[in-house]
Amino acid sequence: MPQPLPQRQPLTALAWDAESKDYAAKPGDTNANFTFNLTNITSSDVLINSVRTSCGCTVAKLPQQPWTVGPGTNGPIAVTVNLLGKSGTIMKTITVDSSAGTKMLMVKVAIPSAGPVTMAGNMDRLRNAQLALADRQAVFKGDCANCHVAPSKGKSGQPLYATACGICHDAEHRASMVPNLRALNHPTDADYWRKWVASGKAGSLMPAFAIAEGGPLTGEQINSLVDYLAKVIPSNTQTNAAAPLNSGVKSVSALPAKTAQ
Repeated sequence: MPQPLPQRQPLTALAWDAESKDYAAKPGDTNANFTFNLTNITSSDVLINSVRTSCGCTVAKLPQQPWTVGPGTNGPIAVTVNLLGKSGTIMKTITVDSSAGTKMLMVKVAIPSAGPVTMAGNMDRLRNAQLALADRQAVFKGDCANCHVAPSKGKSGQPLYATACGICHDAEHRASMVPNLRALNHPTDADYWRKWVASGKAGSLMPAFAIAEGGPLTGEQINSLVDYLAKVIPSNTQTNAAAPLNSGVKSVSALPAKTAQ
């Protein structure tokens, strides 16, 4: 007859600064971060093999895995809860599995409600920002293409600027990491604009617009943008700050996907 597996014992070898923690999220928060501090109160090592969370939106991280906690020593377990798409009060659990038994910790997050329009807009911006962080060309793919590719087809010069560049750089609620092209603090010329428009910058949020580099714009369209930018934004900081690029053009998004510097 097979023998039953031994039952895990409660983890009493470790003392905790708390067994549950609360967080009141602020509007715009995308994550809630917690730290649980533990101390080995025995005279023997405790080996923490793993930590498990109640769902995929919650991540718990050990200093190392497996983690040996010596007698009298202490350390942290970091917990992050992804708040995107969530509202109200949510509770998540973290199970600590060790050589001395198991322990269940809990986190609770109160997420403020928002009006349906505001929440939808914020969720779209947050989702798009995450996509851009992972792939700067994501702005030209999937649903993002509806705003960042389709409106630019067949356009050139100022109308192209409005749909391809102004949508981010002139946005009414422009994200902090998206620069104001009228207030750059360094010289600009046609070569500068061509490099940024065509190739963007690897490792940043600025995508490459040239078709050869995975973007949506033809060589002719890029030339028209370069000519327009070189004329409208002379290489003079004071002039840049004062000269409007799009009189009467109202942008529709603030996705942080274009970061010319």
